[in-house]
Amino acid sequence: MGRKGVRNARYKVKNRTRDIDQISSDLKVENFAKRVNEATELDEDKPGLGQFFCIFCDKYFIDQITLDLHKKQKPHKRRLKSLDEPVHTQEDADYAAGILRSDYKIPSKKLCISSDLYQTSIPSITTASYTYVE
Repeated sequence: MGRKGVRNARYKVKNRTRDIDQISSDLKVENFAKRVNEATELDEDKPGLGQFFCIFCDKYFIDQITLDLHKKQKPHKRRLKSLDEPVHTQEDADYAAGILRSDYKIPSKKLCISSDLYQTSIPSITTASYTYVE
């Protein structure tokens, strides 16, 4: 009864890959060549002797054909799209927690709202400390 968490915990560690911020730091010019060289060293324990490696997804493949097929598939494209977004930083975490430095510039986020939303009348109910919109 109580062993479910014990058995499932090992799979969480076993299938863990590198996080987006770690991969984005590998893609910087000064780290890229170093990461590719250490990832493609000959290793008998890895698929394809560790020669066919996708640095974006942090995966090894058995041959070049499989690597090329992987680059056409959806998970690889999703990873590329997530790497295009700005990396989460400690300053963002502090801003979300409400801890602001005096020299921190508040990031501007564009909000997309359709124009027909402004034309409709929305009844609002005002209570003690907040406004409820139906």
